[in-house]
Amino acid sequence: MKKIEHKIFLKNNSLDKKLLLEPIQDKIEIFDRMYKLLDTVSDCEKGDLLEQLEALDLEILEDIDEEYADKLEFNEIEEALEEQPVLEKVMPKKESPKPTNDEAILDELVKMGRTQDIGRSTFKDLGLISKLGWETVIGKYLVVRTSVFRYRYGITIK
Repeated sequence: MKKIEHKIFLKNNSLDKKLLLEPIQDKIEIFDRMYKLLDTVSDCEKGDLLEQLEALDLEILEDIDEEYADKLEFNEIEEALEEQPVLEKVMPKKESPKPTNDEAILDELVKMGRTQDIGRSTFKDLGLISKLGWETVIGKYLVVRTSVFRYRYGITIK
């Protein structure tokens, strides 16, 4: 996420978020919690979370504009809201077509450098069809389960 628009706006207008209406404060609190999750989610889920954060950021700006537009000194919300169509144009670019076969999925993971401690759910989210055992050969790759009690895998080239 490039910038957090509502925080910049609050700073420019010297507003304390504690002085805002309670529903707006709640949305800002939810935004802050979601933003903290960015470091903990997998790469697959990070794109969705970023989209949700951007949408919530714009929603907070709109709410502030509705309530306080006439009282604010540096009211630049209109500019931020005009940029919203640009975000909609960017969203389709983020949606890259999923690889069609299992080997292509593993190729992508290797290119990204994700070869260790990969969860079974990550493979399922990416569309892996092959059933994973302790040692599974998929094309030129060997997928090895690395944990006994959890479904964690490592990818190596045969």
